[in-house]
Amino acid sequence: MQDENKLFNDEIDLITLFAVLFDNFNLILSIFLASFLAITVYFYSSINLYQSNSLLEIKNEKTSFLPESITGGIYPGSSSKSSLQAEMEIYKSNNTILDALEKLKDLQEFESDEIPSPGTVRGNLFLETNSQSLITINYVSDNQKLTEVLLNLLNEEFIEDRKNFVKQSSSAGKNFIKQEIPRIKLLLKEAEDNLNSFKVSTNTSDVIFDTNTRNLKLERLKNRVNEIAFKELELKEFYKENHPIYLTLSEQKKLVLSQIDEIEADLPNIPSTQRRLENFKREVEIYSNVLGELSSQELSLSMTEASSLSNVRIINDASSASQISPRRILFSLSIVFTIIAYIVLLVRHFIGDKVTNLDALTDFISKDRLIGELPFLSESSINSDRYSTSIADELLNKTIYELTHSEGHSKSFAIVSSRKDAGKTEISTRLFNKLKEKYKVCLIDLDYRKKGLTKSLVQDSTFKNFEEFNASREEFVDSKGSLFVPSFEVTSPNDFFSSEEFVSGINNLKEEFDYLICDTPPWDLFVDAKIISKLFDTKIYIVCNHLTSFKDIKLFMKDVENHDSVKFFYNKFYLYFNFLWYKYQYPAYSRNYYYDYMSYSNERNNFTFRSFLVESPVKLYNFVIKWINSLRK
Repeated sequence: MQDENKLFNDEIDLITLFAVLFDNFNLILSIFLASFLAITVYFYSSINLYQSNSLLEIKNEKTSFLPESITGGIYPGSSSKSSLQAEMEIYKSNNTILDALEKLKDLQEFESDEIPSPGTVRGNLFLETNSQSLITINYVSDNQKLTEVLLNLLNEEFIEDRKNFVKQSSSAGKNFIKQEIPRIKLLLKEAEDNLNSFKVSTNTSDVIFDTNTRNLKLERLKNRVNEIAFKELELKEFYKENHPIYLTLSEQKKLVLSQIDEIEADLPNIPSTQRRLENFKREVEIYSNVLGELSSQELSLSMTEASSLSNVRIINDASSASQISPRRILFSLSIVFTIIAYIVLLVRHFIGDKVTNLDALTDFISKDRLIGELPFLSESSINSDRYSTSIADELLNKTIYELTHSEGHSKSFAIVSSRKDAGKTEISTRLFNKLKEKYKVCLIDLDYRKKGLTKSLVQDSTFKNFEEFNASREEFVDSKGSLFVPSFEVTSPNDFFSSEEFVSGINNLKEEFDYLICDTPPWDLFVDAKIISKLFDTKIYIVCNHLTSFKDIKLFMKDVENHDSVKFFYNKFYLYFNFLWYKYQYPAYSRNYYYDYMSYSNERNNFTFRSFLVESPVKLYNFVIKWINSLRK
């Protein structure tokens, strides 16, 4: 048994992959054809759309006339992102589109009904930017030739519009500067006059505003006073106080002291005076810078106004219009859908609970537990395909050999299954018919509710127990001594199947016959099968294709104490892969291994492929040939 913790109920191998493909070939091919047809209808019924693209570069220009010393580098329009957003809106503006459409009409290359409306053009324009200066433009239209032409006209109109705007803004700025320069010159002259007047008024008293210079001069003056005082001391010894030299030194000393007193007297007024002087200087500097900046801007605007260029540059002209919808690559979606459908079927197979092929079953239960298999045989297939019946007969011979020659083989078999209609009755009958050709076999029908064996082998049965049956037993014995025990009329299953009389009856049959085969009720529906199976050495569990689940097998094995007593039989599998109306036999059951001894030579050319589409033309051809021959005669 497979590990219950495994995710998949089957091993992923090449056999399984091909089995799922061939089992569902019709469905997979139908999905492919349906999706291909739907895509074809969509492709040829939808409107063809074409796209042309272009790439523009927008040069970011300074729009303020103020100097950077005042604006600090921040001026309206300095944000690249907002600037490009504004340019894209201008490109999609109504004026730009209308002017481009007017030029398109002037070309006279398109009919009036081919020229789109401004709203249509705006709706089919797609602009995007991923940088600070580049704009990608895409235009979509159902007219291949018009798409490229109109996009080029839109680019030209946008560039012309930006060129005119630059000229107009340059002219307006130039006029403003011309009016502003005289006023700034007057303000500059006034500031310079104020500065000069203030310097003159302060320099009369020799006011020194620099602290280091002032301290240095005071120190020099004091040193000079000390030198004069020292000279006075020297001269007192030689000259009188009224001597001219002595008087000169005294006057020099007084002059130096007065200068020191004047400097020290103006010290409290120096901060405010100094601030006023700095303000005058700053004012002169500001007006001087503004005047220089305005002069520079005037020259720049004059050059811009005279220029025929704009701030827009076309990097890539409108490309040739290419079809974007519908594309032929859509047809590849049918392959994608088909692959997805196949993957879904694979997942359903590996995760699904139903047993769908022999390989999955053998991977789940181990191959040595499988004693045989039987293809699905309906009445029509039996009558029309003798090769199928031959295959079934050979597979049953294999099963009989497994039952009679396996090591430690038993002589009593309980045919069980978890669900109804799994084929227990059919398998029981076939095994009984095979075994009784060589052995003395007893077949007992204990599926008393359905009574499938009893209804197929005898007209009616009203026996309540083995005692009543033994009184009429000779009626159910065939020429070779094999016996069929019909179903009993059971009112209380637990009491009946657990009674000493029933147990002893089963034991007597075991001793009397070489093999005992018992058809039981469904395992999951009734408790009868669990009670009955304990009386038989081997349980042959019927696994019905697309009916029995892996969960059924797990639950059955939990109920059985001796797992070695369980054998599995795979029933009602499909002998053919169906390709549309064709039938192709499974490789495991090809003519290289199995032979129809009765009529193989007659049907050798027919059993591999069968098709209504093939047979009908052949019949029609034969009919026409016969009709022509009759006319000739």
